[in-house]
Amino acid sequence: MSSHQSLEWIDNNEHIYSVLVDGENHWRRQPLHQTVTTLVPSNRTLLCFSAALSAGATCATYNSLDCLRVRWQVMKPLPSERLLHYGIKVARTEGFIEGLWKPGLACNVAGMSLSAAIRFGWYESVRDTISRSSSNRYHDPGSSLLESEKRLSHMLLAGFSTGFVGYVATAPFHLVKTFIQAEKGLEVVGRSKISPFFGTLISLAKKNGIPSLWNGCIPLGARGALFTSGQMLGYDGFKTFAKDYLNLSDSPRLHIISSISAAFGASVLSAPADMVMAKYMSNQGKSGINTLQCMSLIYKEGGIHGFWRGWAVSFIRLCPVMLTFSTGYEQLRNGLGLGYFT
Repeated sequence: MSSHQSLEWIDNNEHIYSVLVDGENHWRRQPLHQTVTTLVPSNRTLLCFSAALSAGATCATYNSLDCLRVRWQVMKPLPSERLLHYGIKVARTEGFIEGLWKPGLACNVAGMSLSAAIRFGWYESVRDTISRSSSNRYHDPGSSLLESEKRLSHMLLAGFSTGFVGYVATAPFHLVKTFIQAEKGLEVVGRSKISPFFGTLISLAKKNGIPSLWNGCIPLGARGALFTSGQMLGYDGFKTFAKDYLNLSDSPRLHIISSISAAFGASVLSAPADMVMAKYMSNQGKSGINTLQCMSLIYKEGGIHGFWRGWAVSFIRLCPVMLTFSTGYEQLRNGLGLGYFT
C-alpha cells in the first residue's frame, strides 16, 4: 500500500486534504490548529508586539498582587495575620498605590513585556519544529501548508526552552523588581530604604559589577522554564483537547477556560523555583549566599512544604492575570490578522 497527499486547502477552520491510497482518493479533515505554517518575519514581529503589549498591560494592572506575594514571602518575622488581612493592613498603613501597586512597577512591566515577546513570539515555531521532527507528516510541494500532530511533550519542551531563554534574557529587570518589592517590606520595619528602579539598577551594578545583574539567572531561568511549561501545558494542552474532543470552537469562551487551566499549571510547576528566586534576590545584601543555601534556608524554615509557600496566592493571582493576558493576546493577534493562538 502506498500513499501520498495530492491536494489540500482550508475550509471552515479545517484542513481538508486528499490522500491517494491504492489508486483511490480519500478525503480527510483535520482541525486547523494542528496545521503548521511557517511564519514570515513580519508576522513574527507582530506576534512579539502582541505578546509584549498584552503582557505589559497585564503587569501594570496586577503588579499589586505580585508585590504582595513577594513581601509576604520575604517578611521576617513571618506575618501573624492571613495574607488577605496582611494586604489590607499594608493598603491601610502605607496606601494601596505606594505600598502595593507602585513598587517595582516599571521594571516588572519592562521585564515581562520583553519576556513575553520572546516566549510567545517563538513558542509556536519551536513547538511545531519539535512536532515536525517527531511526527509523520504530509507535504504538498505546491503549498506552504504542513500537517503534523501536536503532543503534550512538544508543548512541554517548547515551553521549557522559550521560557528559560525569555527569563534569562530579562534577568536584570526581574532582579531589580523583586529587590525593590522585597525592600519595600523591609523598609516598613526600619531595615532598609527603597530606591527607584534606575537607582537600584545602577547601585547594584556599581557595587557588584554589571555581570551581577544576572546573579540568580539560573534559578530565574528555571522558574521561567517551569512557569512557561505549566502555562503552555494548561493553555495549549487544554485548548487542543477541547477543540479535538469537546468540539468547542476557538472563541473567547474557550480562551477563558484555557486561561484558568494555564494558571493552575503555571503555579504548580513554578512554585518551588519561584520561592527560591524570591529568597535569593531578597538576600542580595548578604555576600556569598548561593542558590543551594537559599534552598536550605527554605527547607529549615518550612520543610518540603516551604517550597510551595504562597502557592495558593500564586494561583489566585495568576487566574485574573492569565484571563487578562490570554484573552487580550488572542484578540490582539487576531485583530492584526494573525489568527488565534494555534
